[in-house]
Amino acid sequence: MNYKLQLISFAVSFLFGIFFYFTSLLNYKIIKKHSIVLQYIITFVYILDISLLYILLMYKVNYGIIHIYFIGMLFLGFLFGWFYCKHFRKFCQIRKNKLKE
Repeated sequence: MNYKLQLISFAVSFLFGIFFYFTSLLNYKIIKKHSIVLQYIITFVYILDISLLYILLMYKVNYGIIHIYFIGMLFLGFLFGWFYCKHFRKFCQIRKNKLKE
């Protein structure tokens, strides 16, 4: 695999990690009011769909070659989404408090 394809795969994995974080938040907001059995079923189907979507995306990008460092970039993208969302919420609260004054 040449370096251009690896860089594209890194970027796709990172962006997919961010996408995975925000869809996880959405999934949690949707299922938190249902019964525990239904929560487990929906979460299982969600994780299955996300993993199959990632594999399909990797097949489109680099013919299905998935290395451990692509999974690491996916994890870093997930952490980046968490960090960004956490600080964005804090920033919005600060702005909201300043506008009230």
